[in-house]
Amino acid sequence: MKTILRFILLALAWLPAWASAAGRPPNIIILFADDMGWGDLGAHGHPFAKTPAIDRLVATGCSLDQFYVTAPVCSPSRAGLLTGRIQNRFGMQYLIRDRGPHPIFHHIPVEEPTIPRLLKQAGYTTAHIGKWHVSFLGRKGEPTMTDYGFDHSLVLAAGRNTSYLDSTWTRNGARISTKGKWSYEVYIDEAIDFIKKAADRPFLINLWSFAPHQEVDCSPRFRELYADRTEPEQYYYGALSQMDEQYGRLLDYLDREGLADNTIIIFSSDNGPEPHLIPWSNRARGSAGGLRAGKHTLYEGGIRVPGVIRWPGVTRPGSVSHEVAWTADLLATFAALTGVATPSGLPLDGVDLRPALRGGRLERAQPLFWQFANGVTLRDGVRLQSPGLAVRGDHWKLHCDFNFGAVELYNLDTDPGEKWNMKDDQPAIAAALLEKLRMLHADVNGPYSKSARFINPEIPVLADER
Repeated sequence: MKTILRFILLALAWLPAWASAAGRPPNIIILFADDMGWGDLGAHGHPFAKTPAIDRLVATGCSLDQFYVTAPVCSPSRAGLLTGRIQNRFGMQYLIRDRGPHPIFHHIPVEEPTIPRLLKQAGYTTAHIGKWHVSFLGRKGEPTMTDYGFDHSLVLAAGRNTSYLDSTWTRNGARISTKGKWSYEVYIDEAIDFIKKAADRPFLINLWSFAPHQEVDCSPRFRELYADRTEPEQYYYGALSQMDEQYGRLLDYLDREGLADNTIIIFSSDNGPEPHLIPWSNRARGSAGGLRAGKHTLYEGGIRVPGVIRWPGVTRPGSVSHEVAWTADLLATFAALTGVATPSGLPLDGVDLRPALRGGRLERAQPLFWQFANGVTLRDGVRLQSPGLAVRGDHWKLHCDFNFGAVELYNLDTDPGEKWNMKDDQPAIAAALLEKLRMLHADVNGPYSKSARFINPEIPVLADER
């Protein structure tokens, strides 16, 4: 009898993490902000930012305080999250575009794995709501949202001055207008409606807000929350608070409907904050929380972002993980959760996050690797840029240029602001990390990265018009 009981207990221990009383996998909601800095949260110690809903997720979930994105600007960062792979593997170096001085890129190749396609194989219904920016939707020959695995989509026609009020959207291929409504509300209205229609099916919702991207805007009611601050701060932090209030509305809905206990919620941002002196706006006031630089660079302020995961039954309320993690881990985590196989021949760059979420360690076969060539020139003429390559191994991070020179080495345990270059003090560590970086660079920039089908022959490549 004892042997039988021991066998039953052992079998229960190996049940999938999602197995609940109803036998249904958990719902998943990915809240992805745009250009929000690591230091922009009240829970991260910001002196006046009001973000009670996100702080509530921190208090009820797990904070990953060393959480990264795969690139310091929008399109490649979002591609890394969606595919679970370093986007340079399929040639994506910069923003999707068909003109200008930067590398031309039209869309994520449809051969790449995506989170929604993977979860659909496990019975999920899937939706994308908000900003997209990883393909040219609606243009001849471009992949559709269905091609990427979404059953439903409401995509914001994002533009610096049109994305907050009276915006234009595309719902499942049809253009719609939301005259008189703030985008913050539209996101959540659509998410709640999709959840209602999902009925008994597990759901995935990508809820990718445009806030607080420039030109940031918000309701006067939220600017008044910061009446004692400068006007640019009123707009920037007012936008954060307006977005946060709507996140709170979604959390309250999940609570009322009894869905919270079987819903994974992930909150993060696509990259760090815009520098305050960007030429196209005076409202960029985000905080990297003492990390170096911000968006457009591979320094910590550009790629280390808020990372909060609330996973009932896995995370402990108010817990903190110091493990190095990044958005590419999400697809690997969901693949391990559901048991769905990923495409062979396209290696993932992430690992299952659940050990870290339970307070344990993550085991990686390789360190985190970044490749990004561009920067930004500020209003004062200063060029904000980092070396084009970086690698993070344990608490050491190494930067170098594309000739593997100009090496910078930082101990992020003692110097998260990357102020003291230790390459001459720790030559053995620098040499070892540089060798790993060389190997990863060769692997990531292999033949597939040059041949992946990301150029649409139906769209003429336009010359730089400047």
